[in-house]
Amino acid sequence: MDLSTLSFPERGELLQFLLFLFLLAFSLWRVERENRYLWFKDEGIVWLRLEGVPIETDRGLRFRAKVVGGDLPDIYGRTAFVNIYGLKDLPADSFSLYAHVKAEGSELFISGSYRDIEDIFSEKTLRKSYIDRVQERIQDPQVRAFVLTYLLGEARESLPQDLQYYFTKTGLIHLLVISGFHVGMVFLLLRYLLPYPYGLLLGVVGVSLYVLLLVPKEAPVLRAGLMLSLWVLVRLSEGRPNSLGILLFSGSLLLLYRPEFSQSFSFWLSFFAVLYIILGLRLLPSEGSWVYRNLGLPFGVSLFAFLGVSPLLLSFTHTSLGSVLFSPLVGYMLLPFTAYGVLELITFFSLPTLPLELMGKAVIQVVELLSVFDLRVGFDLSVGSSFAISTLGAFLLYLLSLVSWRPVSENIDIYT
Repeated sequence: MDLSTLSFPERGELLQFLLFLFLLAFSLWRVERENRYLWFKDEGIVWLRLEGVPIETDRGLRFRAKVVGGDLPDIYGRTAFVNIYGLKDLPADSFSLYAHVKAEGSELFISGSYRDIEDIFSEKTLRKSYIDRVQERIQDPQVRAFVLTYLLGEARESLPQDLQYYFTKTGLIHLLVISGFHVGMVFLLLRYLLPYPYGLLLGVVGVSLYVLLLVPKEAPVLRAGLMLSLWVLVRLSEGRPNSLGILLFSGSLLLLYRPEFSQSFSFWLSFFAVLYIILGLRLLPSEGSWVYRNLGLPFGVSLFAFLGVSPLLLSFTHTSLGSVLFSPLVGYMLLPFTAYGVLELITFFSLPTLPLELMGKAVIQVVELLSVFDLRVGFDLSVGSSFAISTLGAFLLYLLSLVSWRPVSENIDIYT
């Protein structure tokens, strides 16, 4: 692969942008063509594999699962929202169920009764082993749920209701999404174990194992893992990484791998947040005092990410200025928590868990304290308008960056 288009000078940015637009158009066409045939109601045997933590409701269990087989081949490989009535605990991670199936384009709903569960297949994965280990080792229920969500990517719905409320109200819910911050920590802790360049390769191997084996393969973490890997490849080829080109190429690879990401809010929130950070950092001064580097820059990163994702958020929920004000503070608190958490991942949670529990409890209490401030903003904005605003904003930032050249190191954004 020719990595020159992922390095400076900037001529590669146009090529990567055109490739991204082409694959985006192709992905949208392909998904629309497939979804045209997925508007039906049916029933039959479906083989399901659990994804995430089941949520108990007053009528049974609700969870996400991947369809891996059964009587309806059109839905193989798709993730479904599953409701099983009368069930208090799942018998296994994989099982078959005689169920009612409703497909509505890109969304799939499966429902059935606990009496209709048939064959059971117990599948012990590395991720499941880690989840069991966390549940065994961490005693505090709040911190346990926080660790499972923050480090292993369990669904936010598995958090206690009060924690969901605190993180949502403060605008810090994005910190629970596994993305560049986690990937960067894994990379940084491993890269210094060996001399250059072997440390870089060890870091990439560790990140790849984390992304592919321990966490759900969602768009933000896949994007972060790809960006970091490409960044390292460019560095090893003696190039100067162009973060904008790397972001666009990573997005192209993801759309090629999973065309349905073209209609995923998770993909676009992650994409626009990083895009605005990259372009925003090009406008900031290169040198400054300790206060500027450690307080000004983090606030700048939070502000640009907020500007990038707020229009999209307003199309289906609210946004919060707390995301800008509180993210640097809580982010600094999460640094030692994340570093120790990565060490726990490396050692299969064999280290003393008391430091992790104390740091996790401190983060939770600070977020709870900050939740007394209600800085939420909400008004109606259509999906089309939100994408138009975010895209126009990115275009204006890019034009400004052509005038005010980037002095700040673009290495920052791969950890964001």
